Amino acid sequence: MSHLENFTDWVKDHWKVILVAAVATGLTAGVIYSQRKPLPKKTLQKANTAPAAVETPEKTESPKEAESPKEQLVEEDKSKLANDCKIAGNKLYAERKFQEAIEKYSEAIDLLPSAVFFSNRAACYANTQQYEKVVEDCTSALKIDPKYIKALNRRAQAFENLGQFKDALNDYTVICVLENFRNEASMAAPDRILKQLASVRTQEILKTKTPKMPSETFISAYMDSFRALPHISTLLIELAGDLESSALLREAGEKVNAREWTAAYELVNKSLSLEEFESSKAQALALNLRGTFHFLMGQVDLAIQDIDASLQLDAENVNTIIKRATLFMEMGELEQTVQQFDLALQLAPNHVDLFYHRGQVRFLTGDFQGAVEDYQQSLQSEQPGEQSVYVHIQLAVAKYKLGDIAGAEKKFKEAKRLFPTSAEIFNYHGEVLMDRQTFVDAQKSFDKAIEMDPKSPLPYINKAILFLQWKQDASKAEEQCRLALEQDPLCDIAYTQLAQLLCHQNRVDEALTIYDKAITVTRTEAEIMNVISCQEAAEAQRYVAIHYPDAMMQIGR
Repeated sequence: MSHLENFTDWVKDHWKVILVAAVATGLTAGVIYSQRKPLPKKTLQKANTAPAAVETPEKTESPKEAESPKEQLVEEDKSKLANDCKIAGNKLYAERKFQEAIEKYSEAIDLLPSAVFFSNRAACYANTQQYEKVVEDCTSALKIDPKYIKALNRRAQAFENLGQFKDALNDYTVICVLENFRNEASMAAPDRILKQLASVRTQEILKTKTPKMPSETFISAYMDSFRALPHISTLLIELAGDLESSALLREAGEKVNAREWTAAYELVNKSLSLEEFESSKAQALALNLRGTFHFLMGQVDLAIQDIDASLQLDAENVNTIIKRATLFMEMGELEQTVQQFDLALQLAPNHVDLFYHRGQVRFLTGDFQGAVEDYQQSLQSEQPGEQSVYVHIQLAVAKYKLGDIAGAEKKFKEAKRLFPTSAEIFNYHGEVLMDRQTFVDAQKSFDKAIEMDPKSPLPYINKAILFLQWKQDASKAEEQCRLALEQDPLCDIAYTQLAQLLCHQNRVDEALTIYDKAITVTRTEAEIMNVISCQEAAEAQRYVAIHYPDAMMQIGR
């Protein structure tokens, strides 16, 4: 698993905000806060409205300017009477007599407006589901004391219950900043709101989103991961028969070999629309290929339909079974993923693709030793013409994950000897070197990858991460991200990384625009949700920077 692939999974499994504080060098320092679980597809529960503790009596601040004895006496009397009303209100609140408590807090506010009195009355309104009044009172409290966390929290909960999720996120984020991200309970609230916001926005986007082929880098990596002979393109080209569907499928096979993916998809789609085939196996191959393209375009439901239909026609096609396993993995259905691999193993105990893809799943689930064993078995099962650089790379990275640095370096060296023209080896080796903080060697490796394949966006993205980690050079990192996008304008990871760099430089407006571009090229529903989460979090960052600039300056100090 490469650093870039780890980054992709990190984006899938985490929401993040880079909150920026200026430092003496003129660069920026960031604090990242993240969730630990994938975005669930369940409905948000309403914010907690159980009675929360109200403020206990406290000394009221004395007037700032000198007053005459008579005026001072009047103010002292007001303060004492207001505090007495608050004490009475607290007692009524504890007895759950909320309306009577509201009256007492109102008397206190009339005598001497206080952030505490407004917040306590808001707590009563919250327990009687009068959320608009909660917002009103908490806003009044915050005008008096902008950093009053209880008022911020109560207003955030009220916004949440009113469905004003952006406002709720802003308040919850302010709380996290004021607490310098040290309160785990507070950290959970923005997570919850971001999921809700992302879910709603994603569903709206999906209504009008037009499916299209993703980045060339992504397509090639997936298609090349199936190396067992004969390739599906070969089987299509060799189809016999005079039917129009057969001619279309033969042409589709040729387009796959030419890496003209969109043309291949259109041809196979047209062949299936004819509903007439020379054989059930020809139709099964067509469904397999179209299902593959649906998966690549993020249409997982359509992909499953086509792959299932293909298996009904040809139940023992191991390539199709493995693709079904990868679809289940995409949906997070690990048990069904394993079942598909077990079925493939029964049918073809020495299938190179089976072991490679099962190794990938083991890697993703943290079973690095199992991944090493599967990658090794895949290499041992290779037949002439089935060699692939990726299994060598993955084996090297898995060894590194196990702490076998010498074994990883030996495997990278062997891969460079076996595949002397492969830029990918240098890119992924650079990622391992970067992780080891051998930054000079990492840069040399990325530069070599770019020299060998200047059209690949991956080493540019990795150099961006390198410059930020090694030299804290955000401008050079940004430059590399933009170079990546010049090579591949459909690379969603490059957009996301660029947006985060812009947030790091407090250029949030630019970042929000880049996130919009990322959404247009992102494949799946889950990935769209994660980009939107980042975007919404960036907007919350901007809110805090505008309204609490001094608090932003203290982050991470």
